[in-house]
Amino acid sequence: VKNSDLPKKPQIKSFNDSTISSGEFFIYLVASIDPEIVNWELVTEGQTDEDKNLNAKYAISLARKMGAIIFLLPDDIVEIRNKMCMTFCAAVMAEAYKRSGKMKK
Repeated sequence: VKNSDLPKKPQIKSFNDSTISSGEFFIYLVASIDPEIVNWELVTEGQTDEDKNLNAKYAISLARKMGAIIFLLPDDIVEIRNKMCMTFCAAVMAEAYKRSGKMKK
């Protein structure tokens, strides 16, 4: 997310970081690859449990829309299941790598 042109660049220290539960990090991760698929009016601050769940669902939807194969559920993000959150990031990274043209088909 650091190298993107997005105005806000959320960072995490590890996949156990409590800020992951808001879902914003994952939305920004997808937006760093394909910013045009994100409707920023649908992104919430992630303060309440309902907002966190909405962000998590939206992040998963965006990743699938860009072509990433996603296995986790919104609850995995909200409850910070670190290994599942890592699979989300890996799937988005794999899709970015495919889009760069470096991956053989």
